[in-house]
Amino acid sequence: MNQYTRQLRYFAEHHPKASSAVLIAGTGISFAAIVAFIEFKDGIKADRHATKNNGGKSQALSSPPSSDVVTPRNAQLAAMLENAKNSSWQQNLHNAADAQQRFMLPGQDVDGGNDAPEYVRRIDERSEEIIREEEEKRAREKEDENNPTRTRFWR
Repeated sequence: MNQYTRQLRYFAEHHPKASSAVLIAGTGISFAAIVAFIEFKDGIKADRHATKNNGGKSQALSSPPSSDVVTPRNAQLAAMLENAKNSSWQQNLHNAADAQQRFMLPGQDVDGGNDAPEYVRRIDERSEEIIREEEEKRAREKEDENNPTRTRFWR
């Protein structure tokens, strides 16, 4: 073991660029292997879960998953992204600093009991609007499914 350590030290001292490159390449390969293993493991879990929930049928042959339903959290995330895209970089920095104070330090009275800031109200309103639009869209689709006079080519 001592001889191996001595050889590594000699190589690192006399070939610093090559040893740095080997170290970085080894780290990258290790990272890629770990990520690939995790993705593979998650894929197997998802397949097992889909097969178990569909009574042994594969996911592709069964009806589409219910992940199309917009949850309040998904609607809020979409509203946050929309708000960030429509705001200037200065507003985004201000909003990020305020959000960090509000959400990273829970239980503290950040604004002295005042109402929520404008960006929070905009996000809440837009997320409720997204949910409402999704419910209306689903109601229209349900209505169209039950309409025998409508011709459908896809589905």
